[in-house]
Amino acid sequence: MPISSPGIGSGLDVNSIVTKLVALEKRPLGLMQTKGNVLQSKLSAWGQIKSALATLDDAGTALATASTWNGRTFTSNNTSVTGSATATALASSFSLEVTNLAKTQSVKSGQLPTGSAIGSSGTLSIQVGQWTGVGAGTNFAGGAAPAVDISVASTDTLSDLASKINNAGAGVTALVVTNAGQDQLLIRGNATGDASGFRIQAADGGGVPITNGSGVGGFAFAHDGASFYGATRTQEALNANLKIDGIDVTSATNTVSNAVPGVTLNLTANTAAPVQITVGVDKEATKSKIEAFRVAYNSARTLINNLTNYDEGTKNGGPLLGDGTAMGVDSMLRNLAGSNGPSANVGGIKRLSDMGLQMQRDGTLTTNTSKLDAAMNNLGALQTFLTNSSSAPTPGDGIARRIRDFARGANSSDGNVSGRSAALKKAISNNTKDMDAFSVRVARTETRLYAQFSRLDANVGTINSLGNFVSQQIAQWNKSG
Repeated sequence: MPISSPGIGSGLDVNSIVTKLVALEKRPLGLMQTKGNVLQSKLSAWGQIKSALATLDDAGTALATASTWNGRTFTSNNTSVTGSATATALASSFSLEVTNLAKTQSVKSGQLPTGSAIGSSGTLSIQVGQWTGVGAGTNFAGGAAPAVDISVASTDTLSDLASKINNAGAGVTALVVTNAGQDQLLIRGNATGDASGFRIQAADGGGVPITNGSGVGGFAFAHDGASFYGATRTQEALNANLKIDGIDVTSATNTVSNAVPGVTLNLTANTAAPVQITVGVDKEATKSKIEAFRVAYNSARTLINNLTNYDEGTKNGGPLLGDGTAMGVDSMLRNLAGSNGPSANVGGIKRLSDMGLQMQRDGTLTTNTSKLDAAMNNLGALQTFLTNSSSAPTPGDGIARRIRDFARGANSSDGNVSGRSAALKKAISNNTKDMDAFSVRVARTETRLYAQFSRLDANVGTINSLGNFVSQQIAQWNKSG
């Protein structure tokens, strides 16, 4: 261990001497730190390349997805009808007329002073089903769900009764409407369509059916064979009725799916005149995926170029300057983009430039809009050129598929990018271990130097003390002589 005040005995600046000697010992550590920084910079650069290739992989995968080429557009010339179309829909057009929308059944009770009690007890039995018969329907057939009973107390207000109905899960919803100090109970079905009507039967406290509208029977809605009694129906449950090119179509809801295969129609109002619906090929969605692929390819090429190039202006090189693997990845991307398609000529397209993606001097691709629009007129040929699989009837993989597969392979566990990253991580780990070991050796050297100079300091101090003693003795001898 170093002494507390080295140099006192000898007069030597021991701290300064040891510090300078240790600094000389530490010089290799600085070189190791610089090496570690360089390795870390390269690892970060390969991480950027890995990310860029992953983006290119994703863009290529999106382009190779069937829905990219089979997308459909839905156009309506009237906002009363909106909709959408899936890839299964045929490109076509048709007219649509909406006679009536699908509706829910609703009924209203008589009026009571706001907040007052019903004044009668009993049970309401609610069941969802379908009314059939003459006019608004006089016969009721219950659906699959059983009737739900609601217990009514004489002290209940209409708000209490509405809460009980809403909590019962009977397939209807109740609310209270207030006007000029009077409350009315409004009960509405939860679904549209003929089969989503409902019947409400009433019984008094003793379980005797009430069919004359008295007491809790005022909230019933049923038919006694001659007339409806209890609440008043304000809207019957209805299916939507429409015509598609003159063909009658009914739907229990206002969302009509697959009346035209692959097409969903959203009805919002009756129509006074036929609505024109057009289902088209969604070329814009395809173009957007092609553009995303072009951008991803350009980003990867530009990134690798920046990481491997030397900047004459700043006199600095990229972190991967001279890296053969990085330049090999860039070269492969360039060669793939410049290669021929899966056959000699796919619909007049042999190379990317034929479909409007033209290679620039810096290696990136630019879009020739007129050429791309022309190529979009034959989507089948364009799809084959870009995304064909070698297992398909047309021999060879499409250009975009080849580039995507290369990017995916480079990023795989045994690919070039992953291999370089793994090697750099190992080199960084080894360098860190070397630095730690070297730091330990330097610390030991520092301890040893302090120990040596401490002994030297002590010895010189002893010699100086002895010299002073001898000098004093000689001086005494001279005086006594």
